[in-house]
Parts: sequence; C-alpha cells; structure tokens
Amino acid sequence: MPVQPSVKALAEFRGAALALKAAPREIRNDINRTVRAEGNAWWKEAIAARASSKMDRLVLVKGARIQPGNPARAVAASSRRPLADGLVPDTDARAWEFGTTEPQHQDTYTRKAPRTGQRHQVTRHVKRQLPRATNRGRVVYPAWSDVAPRLVAMWVQIIVRKIYESIDRK
Repeated sequence: MPVQPSVKALAEFRGAALALKAAPREIRNDINRTVRAEGNAWWKEAIAARASSKMDRLVLVKGARIQPGNPARAVAASSRRPLADGLVPDTDARAWEFGTTEPQHQDTYTRKAPRTGQRHQVTRHVKRQLPRATNRGRVVYPAWSDVAPRLVAMWVQIIVRKIYESIDRK
C-alpha cells in the first residue's frame, strides 16, 4: 500500500524532482541511500504508533519502509507472506485499513464435502473480522498525513545538500 506525495504540489518540490533527474547516477544513488536510511525510522515509528491491535501490527506495520525514487514513496503492508489465517498483507491491506460498512455480510456458496464428496451450501460471515469502515483510513493514511511534510522536507534537503557537496568537491 504505497502513499506518495504529488510532485505538482509545490514549486520547490518540482525543482527538487527535476534536480534529481539531472543529477549523475552516483549522486542519485547516494541520495536514495540517505533518504531510505533516514526516512525508514520516521515512517516505521509513525505506523507503529498508530497501530492499535495485534492485527494492525501484523498486517499494516509489517513491511513498512521508504522506497526511494523520484519522489520517494512510503510503503506499508508490503509483506507477501500469508498470515496463519491466510490473509496476505500485500493484497488484503486495503480492507484492513479502510474497514467494512457491513460486518454482518453473509456469503453463500456451494462446496463439495471433503469426506463424502456430496455438494452442499455453506454460509459464511466473510467480513465479521474487519474493523468498522472509515473513508480516511485508520493507520497508514493518518500516519502519512503526520509524517509526509517532514519526509518531503528531508527529501528536498538531502537532494540540495548532496548536489551542493558534489559541486563543492569539484
């Protein structure tokens, strides 16, 4: 579940993105390493602070990291390893982040009995374990709104500093 700032939002942000495009490869790699190292701590801490249950930590906090790029992206719930109940955080995180409006929803389907081989109907409550619905998110998106200004400022500062240092060395 990646979240990413819009480069069109600020002129300074656009300028930093263009400067990163024009920078030589070794400077871009150095910038990306620095952004990842410094940003990961902030992002993981913000996500962990918002996670209120064990399932939040298992689904949303697992795999939280900063993915460098132009612009850098904050990623959460990127683990592809299924949990014990079969939920895969990478594919099912949106349901856990935004919840459901109908927790009593029932799904009826036909299956074949394992022992006898006869077909019969089964009714399951398929959304009962999900949290209540919210259209603004519960963990990842509120954490992003807290951390985004800080991460964007750090990203721009690192770009400017690294380019300045490379010019200063020459």
